[in-house]
Formats: sequence, C-alpha cells, structure tokens
Amino acid sequence: MFTPRSVLVVEDDVQVASTLAGALERDGWHTETAVSLAEARERLASSTPRILLVDLGLPDGSGMAFVREASTRPDLGIIVVTGRGDEVDRIIGLELGADDYVTKPFSVREMTARIRALSRRMDAKGTAAAEAPAATTATASMPAPAGPGRHMAGVVLDPLRLKVIAADGTEVRLTGAEAGLLKLMLEAPEHTVEREAIAERVLGHRLMPHQRGVDQLASMLRRKLAQASDQRIQVLALRGRGYRLVA
Repeated sequence: MFTPRSVLVVEDDVQVASTLAGALERDGWHTETAVSLAEARERLASSTPRILLVDLGLPDGSGMAFVREASTRPDLGIIVVTGRGDEVDRIIGLELGADDYVTKPFSVREMTARIRALSRRMDAKGTAAAEAPAATTATASMPAPAGPGRHMAGVVLDPLRLKVIAADGTEVRLTGAEAGLLKLMLEAPEHTVEREAIAERVLGHRLMPHQRGVDQLASMLRRKLAQASDQRIQVLALRGRGYRLVA
C-alpha cells in the first residue's frame, strides 16, 4: 500500500527541492527529497510514497531508467520534470510509465495542483477497481474487463488494470495516463472526447496554446491499441476538436 499524502521529490537543485518540499508540506503532504539517482533508489526502497516527482536531468545519470523501474509499482503516481525544450524526454517519460510531466520553469502552485490532480485520479481508479465485479469461472480463459472495460474488435480493453489483451491472450501494458484516456473515451458518447477534457481529466491541467501533451498521449495510445488489435482499433484525430475511438 502507498503512504497517503506522501511525495518523494527527486531534484538535484537543493534550493528547488527545498522550496517544493516546503510548499507541499504546507499543502498537507509528507515529503522526502533526493538529490541523485542513488539516493532516490534508496529512498524508494525504504519508503512507500504515493507520488514520485522526478527531474530527468540528474547528476549521476538520466532519470529515464529510474522512471521505468518505478513504474512497475502500480500504487505509485509519477510526474516527470523536463526542460522546456526537451520534447523527446517528455514523450519517452510518458511511454516509460509516467502519469504526467511538467516543464521547467514551473510555478510551485502549478506543481502542487498537478500533484493533487494525480492523487485524485489515483483515488478514483482505486475506488472503481475495488467496486468492479470479479470475473466468473465461465470467463476465466478471457478475463472480463473491470468497470468500463469491454471487448472491442476481439480485444479486451481494461483501463482499470492498465492493460489491453489481444485475441491471442498477449497483454499490452498501459501507462496510467494512457489508461485514463482509454477510460475517458470508452465512457464518452460515440467514444469521442475533446482535447480540453483530456488535458483536464487525464493530465490534470488546463490545455494551453501550443501544448502537445494531449496529442503525444493520444499517439502513444493509438500505437498500443493498433498493436493489440492488428490495426483494427484506431484513435482518430478530429481536427480542431479532439479524438475518437473506433473499431
């Protein structure tokens, strides 16, 4: 189990780490800080934070590997921090399992809001999973998707358990953000959602001009669904509007 209201801040700039930790403490969070990958790994091994906030540019190596390691913990929410121009880092961070990203420079208010939003999404996911009916013996060979999960084009879409299952039983894992987008589309009329809704309800922030996080997220989910369904399930871009899930 995660430790409620706990954040591990991995940031090599001691002043930034201290400022963030102070703001989060005032917001009711227990915080720990680490200034290197080595220290971060030690902290994560000895504690169970709810949220991991990690700067990808660390003195003893890239934070990418650490994000990949940490993403195997299903009870841990991950926010990555990158430089303003590091679009590739943002994409890779999300693909490796991060739930959100923030670019530098950022405001402390923005960061605390992102952390609260991610925590709320984790609460909602946990509640839905706990209330989901168990699969029956008759469907044991092809597990029934929990909650909003369903069969589509021979594929089991199971966002609550962060995966889709191909017709041959192969599982394709989803990141928290990808699962959030899939769930949102499954629940939407005509499986269509606007970009603003994706930004606010999945990524936890308002859509800003020239912000490509929503499009990057849709692209990553598109590739995984196409892989699992042999191209039968698609995430279509609706120009100037949003995205639609079709099969």
